[in-house]
Amino acid sequence: MLTLKAEKRNPEEKAKKLRRDGFITGVLYGKEMKENVSLKFTEKDAAAFIKNAKEGTQAYLELDGKNVDVLVKNIDFDPLTKKYMALDFQALVAGEVVSATVPIVYLNEDKVQGIFEAELSEVHYKADPAHLLEPIEIDLATLPQTTKTMYVKDLKLEEKGVHVTTSGEQQLFHIGAYGQEETDETETEAADETK
Repeated sequence: MLTLKAEKRNPEEKAKKLRRDGFITGVLYGKEMKENVSLKFTEKDAAAFIKNAKEGTQAYLELDGKNVDVLVKNIDFDPLTKKYMALDFQALVAGEVVSATVPIVYLNEDKVQGIFEAELSEVHYKADPAHLLEPIEIDLATLPQTTKTMYVKDLKLEEKGVHVTTSGEQQLFHIGAYGQEETDETETEAADETK
């Protein structure tokens, strides 16, 4: 499992100054904790961690020589400076149901016979820490040629012990036929000419 080394941060330390010094700030919270813990991470460690972690990823925080089981709750990125600003974590407790997000990764888009359009890149759900999901990979090359759409309910995530909060009727992706748009335009032009 992914691990990120964290240090406790003195709340007096200003986030702006820490960022100038090469740190990213964060917070750790949870139901079982008496109070939230302010954190800081080196920019290098945080960047390496974020490459493999998304919001909703289960990980360990190495804090005070112990590994704390956590869920990544928020990754704050500033598109102007192209820098990560903050990382927030929820401490996991066995048996406590948490809201989480699982990313959907589409593989082999280039093998699709048609125009592939992803509708969803993540699914929201609730589960206890023992049932948190790994990223879902959909290998488009292994799907039957007749598959043109897929829905959240087709993932059958409830069988993995989670409660899906994204609608089961929500479309994951759609595969359109080549040249379909041109045909529609040609038909419209032909109809205009006959008027």
